[in-house]
Amino acid sequence: MASIRIIALALILFSCNYISYSQSTTERNIESELLIWLQENGEIETLLTKINQQQAASAWYVRKVTSRFNIHLIAFDDTLWNKDKLQSWIYQQRNIKAVQPNHEIDFRTEPNDPEYIQQWGLTRIGLPEVWNASTGGVTTAGDTIVVAILDKGFTLDHEDLNSNIWSNPGEIPNDGVDNDNNGYIDDTWGWNFRGNSNQMFYDSHGVGVAGILGAKGNNGIGVSGINWNVKMIFLPIINVDQIVSAYEYVIDQRDRYNKSNGQEGSFIVATNASFGLTTPTFCSELPVWGGMYDEMGEVGILTGAGTANDDLNVDQEGDMPTTCESDFIITVLNGTESDEKYFSTGYGNVSIDMAAPGQGSFSTDTNNRYDSFGGNSAAAPHLTGAIALLYSLPCENIAAEALTKPKETALAIREALIAGVDILASFEEYTTTGGRLNVLGAVDHINKSCGGSNGEMDILSISPNPTNSYINIEYETPDYEPYLFEVYNALGQLVYQSEETPPRFTAKELQIDVKPWPQGTYYIRMSNGDESISQAVVVLFY
Repeated sequence: MASIRIIALALILFSCNYISYSQSTTERNIESELLIWLQENGEIETLLTKINQQQAASAWYVRKVTSRFNIHLIAFDDTLWNKDKLQSWIYQQRNIKAVQPNHEIDFRTEPNDPEYIQQWGLTRIGLPEVWNASTGGVTTAGDTIVVAILDKGFTLDHEDLNSNIWSNPGEIPNDGVDNDNNGYIDDTWGWNFRGNSNQMFYDSHGVGVAGILGAKGNNGIGVSGINWNVKMIFLPIINVDQIVSAYEYVIDQRDRYNKSNGQEGSFIVATNASFGLTTPTFCSELPVWGGMYDEMGEVGILTGAGTANDDLNVDQEGDMPTTCESDFIITVLNGTESDEKYFSTGYGNVSIDMAAPGQGSFSTDTNNRYDSFGGNSAAAPHLTGAIALLYSLPCENIAAEALTKPKETALAIREALIAGVDILASFEEYTTTGGRLNVLGAVDHINKSCGGSNGEMDILSISPNPTNSYINIEYETPDYEPYLFEVYNALGQLVYQSEETPPRFTAKELQIDVKPWPQGTYYIRMSNGDESISQAVVVLFY
């Protein structure tokens, strides 16, 4: 009878603790929680039983963090267990893939600097030229591009954001049913992981991040996002366990999309991380959180992450998540308008890939307002927005392989961003690339694999020649500046003139109607400043 009473008491204690921790995050002691990543056949109940056999009623279940990856959150009595010893003991048990402490995160912003009131960063990273090729929205195959933003909170009614907020295609709004069977009821715009509900958690930080990444462009109001058109999933988070759950959410959406060829889920290409820990920590110390970046990469999702808002070498002192070695996370530090490292930003020529515009940026704010928004919280969405924009380029290779080879396509986008940076002496010792984000440079890198080319100025061919209807001029240029085309007759008289800006991603061609011209020999002249080249063509009517 005594043993039965002990078991019953343990069950009551387990049940009471589960209920209290499930109902309110405010009652939780984050310092006494562990994230457990089990092997596929591992059981959390078995592990909890073993812990409580070591110390009676010393650990209890908090919640399932992910179903796909068998990750769970437990809490323990810190008067009975030393965290490090408990973590070490758990690692020695069977079916354990990873274990780490839970943490509350910090959002990487700086106080507003009112003297910076312009979006200086958009021009600096070459966006006006890129927008000539694409302003975002969809791939050439028609896939709607989606970005997931994990942040403190958002608003759903901002005039410059609401048309670019994601709407879950598998969910019927407000019907109280989990229509897409993903475990979340009425998750129409995303999910509030802070409160485990579909009710938005309001905060200006996420609004600022969203504005840089995807404020509606060319609509005559407010500011312009890096993507004029994009769909943004809003995922409020505050603790590490909620980050892991949110990452599972986006993995599930993209995985469904890949496997169904776009019939289910959503084409999520990136997540934004404008957050981290207040205490410098290496990714190797937090393997559950850090392990999510490779898992997202497997389905084709990259992450843009800003480093700490402190003047520290993260290679030596640590930072999360920017010290994670996954190929699917790209990291930035906070750059200034003068292309210098902001004094209060982390750095590291191993962990930090590049600089990005951050300090003195300008973005959306709550209540349909606009304000300065800086720090690494602003630098990260410049990068994440660039990832999304590159997927929208008129490049059939990207669109064709995004679903069939999602991992490889994501790595190709990463390679383009790394290769496209502007190399600047001011960032050499602080970043891996020694440069600052340049979206135009990434576009030029992608152009080479999508049928575009750069070379010496030349007229490659004129066909047909002779002709009686039209001529098609195929040409080459070393850049994308305007070139002047002129046609002269045998007497030296100008009969045709046009200025052409060479296109990216397609052959550089110009077609001219010659039917109004008399028969004879004509000379086509292509020039750029003082440099020119000419070729002859014969117009002959049969």
